[in-house]
Amino acid sequence: MMISFSRKTLGLVFLAFTSMMWGLSYIFTKVAVQSLPPMTLAVLRFSIAAIIMYPITRRRRGSFSSVNHKYAAMAGFFGITAYFFFENYGLSLTNAADASLIVSTAPILTILLYDILLKKFDYLEYLGGGTAFIGLILIIYSGSFTQGASVTGNLLSFGAALSWAAYTYFYEKIRNSSIWTTLEVILWGLVFSLPFSLFETLILKKPVSFSSGAVIGIIYLGLFASALGYILWNRGINLWGGKAATLWVYTIPIFTALADIVFLRNFPSWLFYIGAGFIASGMIIVVLREFRKVSVVDS
Repeated sequence: MMISFSRKTLGLVFLAFTSMMWGLSYIFTKVAVQSLPPMTLAVLRFSIAAIIMYPITRRRRGSFSSVNHKYAAMAGFFGITAYFFFENYGLSLTNAADASLIVSTAPILTILLYDILLKKFDYLEYLGGGTAFIGLILIIYSGSFTQGASVTGNLLSFGAALSWAAYTYFYEKIRNSSIWTTLEVILWGLVFSLPFSLFETLILKKPVSFSSGAVIGIIYLGLFASALGYILWNRGINLWGGKAATLWVYTIPIFTALADIVFLRNFPSWLFYIGAGFIASGMIIVVLREFRKVSVVDS
């Protein structure tokens, strides 16, 4: 029991830390897409991530031959190319807080996807996810983050949520959370993203400007939100399972809103705090359920 309990605790730390890094990433992305085309930004950040991760993989056992390439390609397409197409273009039209809130519908979409495909239903997951979703709605309608919002941008952000649900499903199908797997997923994402970047710069002639904000954003997004973030998140999926792990996406808007307060001095209304309470309650339900499952299995 101690080993499994420790694995769940470690997964909890990985997922929580990654959620914090990804919450901050919306602020950096919002700044960077003002100077760089959205898919060009995606290619740059994941190129940095691949460069950082490649030397690490050479020191670790394993190889690309141990990875299920079909599922890695699907995970790379949905989790990187499709996701960041929708997220980055969405952020170029709407504000960071709105985008992070909308993308946070991914857990509900993931639960529905798993239940439909596996024909299994867990009502505690619905209770936890539903409670958190109520909090999400309260925050969306709090009116604190409506300035600079866009219907088109919000719809694109919802596309990112759909893409993340598909990514989680295909990544878990790989059943191998090694750093080799993460690197291959990133490389597949780069392969699929590069044509979009070239189309932006060569055909659409979108301007490319490496402002100080863009450079700082690229470094943060490549090092923390991409390289370290994907390693920890994928490890968290392996330790917790895709459905439960994805519920941590609900906490990302909280970190984004806190970043708004600290860096942009944008203070939310009282409805935000009530919504955050619902989100925390939903997370507690799922977390306690996961630890109870460990106790039942080990007993």
